Formats: sequence, C-alpha cells, structure tokens
Amino acid sequence: MSEQARLKARDPQRSWLVQAPAGSGKTELLTQRILALLALVDEPEEILALTFTRKAAAEMRSRVIEALCMEKPSSAQAHKMETWQLAQAALKRSAERGWHLSEHAGRLRLMTLDSLTHSLASRLPLLSGLGEMPRPGDYLYPAYRQAAEAALNQQLRTDSQAAELLLLHLDHQAVVLIDLIADMLAKREQWLEIVIAHARDMDGLRVMLESALGDIIEEPLSICAELIPIGIRNTLPGLLAFAGEQRGEPLLQGLKRWPDADIDQLGLWQLIAGELLTKDGFRKAGGINARRGFPTGKEHAGEKQMFQEILSQLADIRGLEEAMLALQKLPAEPGYSEQQWQLMQALFSLLILSAGQLQQLFAQKGEADFTEIALRALKALEGEQGSPSDLLLKLDYRIHHILVDEFQDTSLLQMRLLQNLTAGWQAGDGKHRTLFMVGDPMQSIYRFRKAEVGLFLQAAANQASLPVVEPLQLERNFRSAPAIVDWVNRAFAAIFPEQQDTVRGAVAHAAATAALDHTGSVQLHIQHQGRDDRQEAEAVVELVRRERELLNANGEPQSIALLARSRKHLHTIMAALQEAGIAFRATNLLPLNRRPEIRLLRALVRALLHPADRESWAALLRSHYCGLTTVDLFTLLGGNEMPVWQLIHDQTLLARLQPEAAERVVALRLALAPCMEQAGRVPVRQLLESGWHRLTMFELLDQSGGRNVEVTLDLISALDEGGRINFTLFDERLEKLYAAPDASAEAAQVELMTMHGAKGLQWDVVILPGLGKRGNSSDSPLLAYSDVPVHGDVHPLLAVRAATRGGDALFSLVNGVEKCKYDYELARLLYVACTRAQTLLHMMGHVSETSGSATSGSLLNLLIPDGVEVGCFGADLVDLESQIETDVDQRIPLQRIRQLPMARVIEPQVGEAEAEYLWAGPEAAPVGNAVHAALQRIGECGVEQWDTDQKLQAKMHMHRLLLAEGLSGTMLEKAEQRVEAALARTLNSETGCWILSDKHSDGHCEWALSVENNGFVSHHVIDRSFIDGDGVRWIIDYKTAAHEGADLELFLNEEARRHGPQLSRYASILQSMEPTRKIRTALYFPMLDVMHEVSVED
Repeated sequence: MSEQARLKARDPQRSWLVQAPAGSGKTELLTQRILALLALVDEPEEILALTFTRKAAAEMRSRVIEALCMEKPSSAQAHKMETWQLAQAALKRSAERGWHLSEHAGRLRLMTLDSLTHSLASRLPLLSGLGEMPRPGDYLYPAYRQAAEAALNQQLRTDSQAAELLLLHLDHQAVVLIDLIADMLAKREQWLEIVIAHARDMDGLRVMLESALGDIIEEPLSICAELIPIGIRNTLPGLLAFAGEQRGEPLLQGLKRWPDADIDQLGLWQLIAGELLTKDGFRKAGGINARRGFPTGKEHAGEKQMFQEILSQLADIRGLEEAMLALQKLPAEPGYSEQQWQLMQALFSLLILSAGQLQQLFAQKGEADFTEIALRALKALEGEQGSPSDLLLKLDYRIHHILVDEFQDTSLLQMRLLQNLTAGWQAGDGKHRTLFMVGDPMQSIYRFRKAEVGLFLQAAANQASLPVVEPLQLERNFRSAPAIVDWVNRAFAAIFPEQQDTVRGAVAHAAATAALDHTGSVQLHIQHQGRDDRQEAEAVVELVRRERELLNANGEPQSIALLARSRKHLHTIMAALQEAGIAFRATNLLPLNRRPEIRLLRALVRALLHPADRESWAALLRSHYCGLTTVDLFTLLGGNEMPVWQLIHDQTLLARLQPEAAERVVALRLALAPCMEQAGRVPVRQLLESGWHRLTMFELLDQSGGRNVEVTLDLISALDEGGRINFTLFDERLEKLYAAPDASAEAAQVELMTMHGAKGLQWDVVILPGLGKRGNSSDSPLLAYSDVPVHGDVHPLLAVRAATRGGDALFSLVNGVEKCKYDYELARLLYVACTRAQTLLHMMGHVSETSGSATSGSLLNLLIPDGVEVGCFGADLVDLESQIETDVDQRIPLQRIRQLPMARVIEPQVGEAEAEYLWAGPEAAPVGNAVHAALQRIGECGVEQWDTDQKLQAKMHMHRLLLAEGLSGTMLEKAEQRVEAALARTLNSETGCWILSDKHSDGHCEWALSVENNGFVSHHVIDRSFIDGDGVRWIIDYKTAAHEGADLELFLNEEARRHGPQLSRYASILQSMEPTRKIRTALYFPMLDVMHEVSVED
C-alpha cells in the first residue's frame, strides 16, 4: 500500500495531502514530486515549494540539484533509479525550453514561508501598510512591553473607567497587566483583525465569541455520541427513566430518548453522565444498588443486570470515560456574564491601543516582527473589500503548483497565506494547477511557534478552504529496526488518542511497517529508588561508553544521541561525560553568556563604552593579556573610586605594582588607547573588533569559540544605536542565545540536544534520560485564549480568569482546551524522540520507591500509566541501580575513579615537571611550559600537516604564554629564542618528527589520567603517547633541560634516574588499561634533539 501511495504522490496531475510518518522518506518524495513537475511546466517559476526553516529549504534545493547532476545508478538501487529517471525527464524539458537549470538553479523557487511572506510585503510596501520595508527582528518582546505600557497610560487618560476596571481585577498590579498585554501582542495574529473589525460593534463580537464557545461545547457531545454504540443509546434512556421512577427524580423519569449532540441538550448529557460516572470514572457494578434506583430482588434483577453490563461495555470503550468526565465540567450557558463582558470590553480596548502603539514603535525602529510582516503581506494580497489585489492576480497567473513541506507545523497566518494564493484556483478554468502538502501530524510539536495541528486535520477532511486534495498515507519506515518499529506501533497506539479531534489537537496513531531487517532493541531503564540525577548520569555514561565502542551496520562507529525534554535535564549528564573524558557535541544547550570568550567580550565592550565600569575593567586586567594577580589588582583598584582608565595612567599607582605587572598594565593601556579615543564615534562592532584584535583574542579561539564571538558581534551590530548599545537589552538578548557545539571530529559521535531540536534527525543509538521528570510548571493564566478549527473555520476562544479563587466554568472550558492541546503534544514529543533511533532505543526514568508509579505529568507516566510492574508495551525492563553496580565491578581501576563523589580527598596533580625547573634560571619554567604547549599543538595536528600559517599562530600563542608567565624585556626575548630553537631542532629531526607524527595509532598529547589509591585520587599528564607500527605503546616525556658539559651520557642517565619513577607510574596506569600490550618509555630533550629510552620493567 505504501509503495502505491508513493507512486500516486509523484503524479503531477493530481493534488495530494500526504501523511508521512517518521522515517518514511518524505524528503525524497518531495524531490521526486518537484522533478516530475519540472518535466511538465513551461517555466520553473510556475512551481513554488515552501518549507519552514532555511535549513530545510537548503536541503530541498540541494536534493533537487543533486538529482539533476547525478549519474545513472545501478539497477539494484530502485529508488535512486526512479529519481534519476525523473531528473532526466526534467533535464529534457529544460533543454527544450532553454532553461539551463544546471547553470541557473536560482530559477527553482524553493523557500521558507517566512521568506515568501517578506517578499510579498516588500513587493508592495505602500499597499501593505508598512511604507519603507522594515528589517525583520527576532526578539521584540521589549517592544511589546513598551507598547503595552504606553497603551495603558493612554487608556488611563482617555478611558480611565476601563483601565481602572482591569487594574481592579488584578489587584492594581499594573506590571501584571502590562505583561499580559505584551504576551497577547506576541500572538496578535489570533485576535487583532477580529477585535478591530468589531471595535464599533461589541455586541456583534460578543455574539461571535459566544457562538464559538457553543461550538466547542458541542464538539465533545458529538465525540461521545460517536463513541457510544447505537444499541446502548437506544436502551440506556429507558433504564435511567426506570431508576428515576424508583428514586422519585422527575428529570430522570422524563428521559425518553438519547439526547442530540446539541448545546441546548447539554443538561441532559450531564444528567446521564452523572448517573454513569463517579469523580474517578465509570461506576463499578458493585455500586449499582437501590440507592441508585436498582432495588435488589428478582422482580427487577433484569434491569439491574442490564445496566451493569452497559457500564462494563462503556468502560471498555477507549477515550469515552475521559470525554464524559470532561463533559460534566462544561458550562451550562456558553456565554459571558455582564461583569465578565465589561471586563472583556475593557481588555479589547486596551489591546487595540497596544497594537497601534506597537505599529508606531516598528515605524520608529525600522524593525518589525514576522507577525507584522505577515499581516501586511496578507493585506497586500487581499486587496480592498475582499477582492484580489493586483499582486495576487499576478501571482495567480504565474504560480501553478504549490508544494508545502512539514505541513503539520502550519500556523493560522501561514494557512491564510496558502488560502489566498490558491483562492483563484477554479476547476475547469483551463489551467492545470496542483497543491501538494506533506507532513506528519504525529510529529506536530511546535505549538510554541504557533503551529496548529488541527489545520492539518481540517485539510485532510477538505474543510480548510483550500483546493480539494486527496489524502495519502505512507506506511514503510526506512529508518528503524523492526523491533523499534513494532514497539512504537504498540506503545503509541495506546498513548495517542483513538479519536482525532481538530478542536483539541488530538491525533490518532498511524501504524508503520519496517522496510529494513537489521536487529534492534528497546530498553526501559528504571530507577526504583526514586530520583537520583547523579546515578542516572552515571548510567548514561556507561551506556555511552559501551555503545561508542560498537560498530553500526555499515561498519562505522555508532552515532549516539542523548535527547531530553528540557535543557536542564541534561546538565548533570554533561558534567558526568566531561568527568569521564567523553567528548560530545551539545546543540543549543550551553548558554552563550557563560562561555569564557563571551564573558571577556562583554567585559571589553562595557569597558570601552563605560570607562567607569570597574567590574569589566577588572576582568580585562585579569585576562590572559594582562594577567594581574589578585594582590596586584587590589593594589591598583582597592580604596580608590576613580575610573579605572584614569587609574592605569597614574604612574604613582603603577610604581606600587611588581615591575612585570606594571609593564603588562601599560601594554593593555597602549593596546586599548586607540579604541578609547574612537568610542562613540564608530560603530560598536568596529570598535570591539579592533580591541579584540589588539588584545590578540582571535588567535586564542577554536572553531566553536570563533562562531560564538561572531554571533555576539552580530547581536551587537543589531543593537548599535549611534555607537552605543543598551546593555540591559544586550544582556536580555545574550541570555537567549546558545554556544556553538564542539566542532571537533571526536565530539561528533555523541550528540546532546532537546527532543524538539532532534526532529528530522536520526542516530544509531538514542538515549532518552530524565523521562521521570516533569516539565516546567506554569501558573494559571490571567487570560485563557485558544484558536480552534471547527467546521472548516477557525474560532477564537477568550475568557478572563475570575478574581475569586476557584475560577469559573467558562474560564475552565477555554483553559481546558489549551491544556488538552498541551497534553496531546507532549505525547507527540515522546513519539518524535523515540522514532529518532535506528538500532537501539534506551529510555530512562525513575519511579516512586513506594508505589512503583511514575510522576504525573512526566513522559514516563505515558509509558507506564499503570505502574512499572505492568510493563512498557513489551520493552525490555532494566534495573538501573543494579546495572550501574555490575558495570562498576567490571571496570578497570582507572575508570572507577570517574564515579567518585566530590567528598573524596583530591590530591593536586602530580607535579614532577615543577621539580625540573627548581635548579634552573627564572625563565626555565615559562620556557618549558611554552615548549610543551607548542609540541602539543604540533602533535595534535600531526607534523605532516604543520604549515606556515600554523607556525605563525603557534609563535603568537607562545608569545602570549610567555607574557602571561610574567616575562618581559630581554628576559622575554631570551625565552622566545630558546623556545624557537627547541622547536626548530625537533622539526628538523627524524626522531622529533617520528614522535609527533599523526601516522601512529591511538595518539595522545598531554594525556590527562587519574587513578584512585585508598580513597585518594592522583592526576597525571603524559606528554606524548601512541602505538607504533609494531603494536608497542610508547610513553614519552618531554624535558627541556639543556646540557652544556662534556659527558652527555652521564647527564642522560641522571635524568633517567630522576624521572624513572614518574615514567614507571605512567606505564603502570596504561598497563592496567592494556594488560597484554608491550609498553616502552623514553625521555625526549627538544633542546638537544635526543630521545633516551628508560627501562621500567622492574
């Protein structure tokens, strides 16, 4: 069936809505559809392919171009052969029409919906109402608050009664009201046009809103009516009437037939629900007695038995109990009281004023949010009085085929855009047009980005005011092992709701079939003794350590992902991985403002623009460039409140410092003097880059650090206002940015990210830690708001929270709709996380030690709702505590110390290197450190790849290191000469190049190791180690001591005697890791270019 669906979907003559579950090959299908259309159209611009992210748009373009350039595949690669054949047909059409697609790929209109919206608004800026096109802004919450505050002040002046009514409702907490309005402005696309359209007709607005409330109430009535079998609907009213007669209750006695799914009969529905339910669910058979209207005795035994059987049948209908419990809470009257409506009117008035203030702010700043641009783009398309604009007519003439990727993530504004673009498509108008939408409602997890999964469900039912589409369902999973696919089918058929509901965003599960045949497994690791984050982190480390040593089906190291519900759930795990020496790539997890290079960059910009900022100047004085000690810093700054820039010009103060410290302060002052003169006169980014270069900061950064600095500089450019920036806003924006992940190849094998960030990705092994934890709790909102698709339209729901404790039924109804949407999306988030796994899925969580149950509101509670003893849909259950104990017992001693608690005594790092310099001159230790650092850089790169640029960077790095060690003047010059001489001898030596070659296996430079002995931990650093071509492990320690006497052999033997115990310790540690490997140790003297082997056999 799935292959037939794929064939149909490629048919360019028909319109489709394709549901493509995880791993079903959606991207390839889109590529094939575009290629098929290219073989059909007159011009490439007739095809418009839309997606939601720039990354997805770039991938789509890359796939199409790659297909157009691909060579003919082998016949065994059926799917690639299909793509190649479609590409050949497209290329033939390109040649016929003179498109030259291979050279002019820009004619392919593959873009994001935001890009299209911005393009439309900029095409006709005057018509769109924006005037000169503003730049899109990505963080405008401060503008929302500013507009809200200005509007409240305006309302206090012009309509004080309305303002006082709102403030009184909130106990005169103006800040709370401003925050509420700011939040509403952020999602004003949901209410703005409706409220403004009814600004002079509040009665009409009330009728519309109450009608929407009525529709929401009728929806669960319809669901219950569909779930209850017709036989029960025919029988139950008579039984309830009988019970009413026995109890003398007229309402029950008058029940003649089953009520209609109509709001006017809500009271009857609630009456029936009250007879069937307790507060916990359907009544039990034992509770049906005379008090319930079913007396004992043979005379009425039949009625009692029949009622008990009906209760049993109803309890077995999945989803009915939940629906009927919710039904009982519905308000009897779907309308506002007069007091509520007065409050709503005051709120609408304030919202209209706020929207106006916001537009003024956008005009002043020349910056607008995407919502504003999208609203104006729609205005440009819709024209006056509902007629299409000239722009829309032009687009209608040009665009014949629209494709939408990830359609389940569509927002209300984006749906309106699609509706406008296709509004003129009429069957039989002589133009061949198609609409192709593909997505998976089971993976709709972006409500925080305004995605509304109900729109997908509406479109699938052809109730979305779009051209008629035919639904298609893909079933084959080309990603995961059969064991994972089967488990996902079992689990999520139970976790997902059985009935789809456009109002509350309920999506039923669609089963998949595995297309692959490799082995796999699903495991649930349970902490039975309650939550212990450290213990779970240790278990994760063990899993990662084990899995990263294995190969996948392609013979490559397994890719591993750790996915969590929230960033904070990964904090302990990241620390544990670092302790274990396991490199990893953390994507959007580490706050950018905590990175050392960004802290220093922040200090620099504040120091340059605010010379009186003592904290920032102190950070610069403590940085590597200046390196003042705390004593020097106190001498310079303590007891003096003058600006630091003045203090570092004070020769009297500088004279009180150590001479080397004073020289470094003067160097800092000279480096920043040109920047201080330009502060406020040039763009802040230019000023900051100049200072950053002068302090030689760029040379210190690795690839990730460089990207972090670039992102921060971009932010500074965006906030620059005439050579100044608002530091409060800068810190707010910086707090929301995340550091670039480790870009090294070693870190690529293990990735950490949130479940939301993992969508669209896949790994061999997926580990889901922290499933037993709850998400962030949220307070009850002041205003319950929801947009719900009903009967082919979208209705707004609004209700203000009651001032009295306990709220009211109307607020509970609207807020309950939002809670349902949240709960259903949470289940979909778990589905997305589980379906990232190709071979192994490990899930982890804790249960209550006493009850064995998971925490309510946690993802684990979805997996084991009846407790861990019932199982997890067939997944293998693993006791996490005993697993850790077993793994620890099997580890070698070196690995055991990675789990030591912080309370253990930690010895300082064994410092043999320090002893080497005690008898040498004052520059000996700095020279030794610089040589070690340089040899580490060369060894990590590999001497074969050591080029001129790297030599120059190493020289600059060496200079900074020696400066930081306190050397200056002739002493600095002498030290630099010694380091350069040592490196030259090493790199011109066959022995030196052999030691630093990257052709050895398992090579390490500055290899940090730790070992436990009787509860004490010692730390060791091996300068260089590798396995040579004969399989021998070499341990080499660099010694920068020089020998100027005649007896070199005596000197080497003495050095071997002094450092032999150290090498012996290193060998013992590595021998415990590699018991069967031969180990040899040696000292290498770069100053002499001599390697002296040291025997440690004894």
